[in-house]
Amino acid sequence: MEQIAELPASPILKPKIRREPLELVFAGLLVFLVIYFIRPEDWIPGLEIIHPARAVGLLTLVALVFSFQQVRWHLPREILFLILLVAQFWLSAPFSPVWKIGAFNYAVGFTRVVPLVLVMYLTIRTMKRLRVVLLVQAVCVAAVAVASIIAGARENGRLQGAVAGIFGNSNDLALIIDLSLPICLAFALTAKIPWKKLVWAVVMILMTFAVLLTASRAGALALVVAALFCLWRLGIGGRGFHLLLLVPLALVAVWILAGKSLEQRFEKTNIDAAAGAKTNEASESADQRHQLFLESLRVTAQHPFLGVGAGNFSITSGVWRVTHNTFTQVSSEGGVPALIFYLLILGCGVANLRAVRKRRAAGKEARLLSMALEATLAAYLVGSFFASVAYELFPYCVVAYTTALNLIVTRTQAESRPAAEAPPPDLVPVEDAVWE
Repeated sequence: MEQIAELPASPILKPKIRREPLELVFAGLLVFLVIYFIRPEDWIPGLEIIHPARAVGLLTLVALVFSFQQVRWHLPREILFLILLVAQFWLSAPFSPVWKIGAFNYAVGFTRVVPLVLVMYLTIRTMKRLRVVLLVQAVCVAAVAVASIIAGARENGRLQGAVAGIFGNSNDLALIIDLSLPICLAFALTAKIPWKKLVWAVVMILMTFAVLLTASRAGALALVVAALFCLWRLGIGGRGFHLLLLVPLALVAVWILAGKSLEQRFEKTNIDAAAGAKTNEASESADQRHQLFLESLRVTAQHPFLGVGAGNFSITSGVWRVTHNTFTQVSSEGGVPALIFYLLILGCGVANLRAVRKRRAAGKEARLLSMALEATLAAYLVGSFFASVAYELFPYCVVAYTTALNLIVTRTQAESRPAAEAPPPDLVPVEDAVWE
């Protein structure tokens, strides 16, 4: 019998461990976010001289330049719309009928949003990195909320932020806390250790208490919207009908913890201004915001194409007040094209989360994060209708989170396809082959 030649043993193929790209750039992003949310220059003397956020941002961009070969250049629509929005404000500055230099300065400051969102898109490519970024925001905002409660700084009975910037104003403090609460809920639901769940529960209670102490009507409305959205997704969409029983309990707790400040501000919103200066502060505020809203619409109608320039509405208002409405802030200062780009950016965020829900590869964690980001976007849409935050970083960070989550889930589904469904190697797009 003819002897069969032995075939050489095939080597055992070990799974290739993919090294996450742009590690140094991602580290710079984390440091920048910590500085942005914590604002150490407000409580460490002398630190404001070096502008730590600018310094870290510049170093991060330098690291990105040196990592040029790892960059994937295909940009999503939301980043393109953001670039167009920034370009619109730059275009409106030299044609501003109010103050060209001021509009130019605002445009320069707003331009920093583009590299931040770009770095987020390029570096947040895994669920692990997305969790880390969201954890940084949740922990930092929670720390500021607790510090604000402990410091107890009040103005007209309303809690003020322990630091300046986005936390200095009561309304802005309430809004940024509202946007971080759903993220904290997602971490509480995904935590596997009981004591971690308890810690997140206590943190959310303190953050909610801080929102109520600000006596911000917009903050309270955004909080209710975020809570109802999460309960809807978890109770109806997630078939956890027992969670709906928490609604009346939450309403009672809000009524008890809110105190007199928030209750009185809602009650006095429609009281006649002749009732007295000490009792009609909320009514005067509501009336003034109504007038500012109408004025912003008038300015938009008068300057529909380029607006009056970034940051210039407060001058045209005659009372040195902002619009207290992000949508009319964008339209009055950047024109209708700017408003269109702004709405398209938010629309891309909603579309990203809708795409995640439809992906079969989206696991429990991805779906919970999608729910949290949906609640965050819903709270922002409500809260920004009563605030002027178009030039802040955090709204665009939220959209960048949705972009990252959609990309991660899409890649996970592509990698989990059966071999029969996978395209042959010669048909793989060039940019994907280079990136892999």
